Amino acid sequence: MTFKTIHYLAVALLAATICACQKDPSTSDLHREYLVYTDHDTQADFAAFDTYYIPDSILLMGTSNKTEYWKDENALEIIAAVAAGMQSAGYIRTDAKETADLGLQLSYVERETYFVGNSNPYWWWYYPYYWTPGYWGDWTGWYYPYQVYYGYTAGSLLIEMVNLDAVPTAGKRLPIVWDSFIGGLLTSNAKLNQRRTLEAIDQAFAQSPYLK
Repeated sequence: MTFKTIHYLAVALLAATICACQKDPSTSDLHREYLVYTDHDTQADFAAFDTYYIPDSILLMGTSNKTEYWKDENALEIIAAVAAGMQSAGYIRTDAKETADLGLQLSYVERETYFVGNSNPYWWWYYPYYWTPGYWGDWTGWYYPYQVYYGYTAGSLLIEMVNLDAVPTAGKRLPIVWDSFIGGLLTSNAKLNQRRTLEAIDQAFAQSPYLK
């Protein structure tokens, strides 16, 4: 065996030893941030929209038998983060709901678990106090112009964008042209949960470059 062969063998053994001593990659980092899912109607011309309206509260989806809205400082901070994302994308916030091009509605799943599936696009009818289509005008229902299938667990935030300029179709259904699902492992630290939520909202807009 030549010196060169021995040298190569030694290097190979050293590399193998180093690799064998390395620990498996940690998956703990996956729990440091929330999952951010976004989807949109690929046929929508987002550049054609100028203005949007967003309510000053977040719907709470929990176990209460009456409508509950989240309106404290944390809720307002979350709404402000969404508004900042829309402003960065070039949209103008308006207080005139009737003349806005887009409507944004935020819902927070406080305790229970909900599932969305293409087999039943009217999943929200199972929750009686969801934002009703009538809130946005003379509409009888909603629809997603794209496939949607995911679950909502406790601590999940849902952002939905409705096209208020849509020409009513049969049944006058209002299209949801963009949505974002934010969820993940909740911690016992409320401030940390709030920070992760705000960062996740920023990420939702960052991964939606078509919103311009």
